[in-house]
Amino acid sequence: MQINDFGNKNAPGRFYFRNSIRAAYLRFSDKIIGMYELLSYYGLRSIELLSAFLVVMVFLKVFGMNYQMKQMTTLDLIINLILGAIIGGFVANDRLSTFSFFIIMSIYIAMVYLINLITKKTDWGRRILIGGPKVIIEDGKVDDRMINRLNLTAHEVASALRQQKIHSLTEVKMAQIEPGGELTVVKKGDRDYSIIIIDNGIVDEYALREIEKSENWLKKQLSAKKIKDADDVFIAQWHRGRLHIVRKS
Repeated sequence: MQINDFGNKNAPGRFYFRNSIRAAYLRFSDKIIGMYELLSYYGLRSIELLSAFLVVMVFLKVFGMNYQMKQMTTLDLIINLILGAIIGGFVANDRLSTFSFFIIMSIYIAMVYLINLITKKTDWGRRILIGGPKVIIEDGKVDDRMINRLNLTAHEVASALRQQKIHSLTEVKMAQIEPGGELTVVKKGDRDYSIIIIDNGIVDEYALREIEKSENWLKKQLSAKKIKDADDVFIAQWHRGRLHIVRKS
């Protein structure tokens, strides 16, 4: 006769059943905990990515880098590379908190703001941090020393000229490399090109030398227009032997 010992607390069958239930519960709990940890980790990563995206958007809005009117200068490239390194380090480093990230970004934004202020308000800052135009052809004469200093080859210069539908150096009166890397060309027979003397209150001393004028001459020109100082000028442009001035509003 078979005896059903399932009801016996000390029966082997009941012990095995109890252990099976416990093992299944532990496996289920481990899966739930694993899913929770996984969702928490990627949820936190998503929040960090969103925070980084918003910070970059604010950064670009504050410093006007979302407007593509000008070519990227070396300074812009350095700023963007460092920004990318900060964002990448924040996203990849689990130990860096969001608060620490905002502190680092605040310091970096303040630093970039100061650099931009120097480049906009001082001529020496603009020359050092951004640079000025480099003339490689003047009055039809090629400046091979400047071309070599810029690490350019004759083929690269010729290629840049061909992109502007100029197939011979004999057609060029003046050519210069702008701070953003683009090539500005004035062909022989063209009307004289314009030169910016004052840019948002900053006097370009190089441009004054280029038109063979002095700062005293510029002050007299401003006084004739009843302008006290260059700070009151948004732009002053030299064209065809005349100075055209636009005041700040």
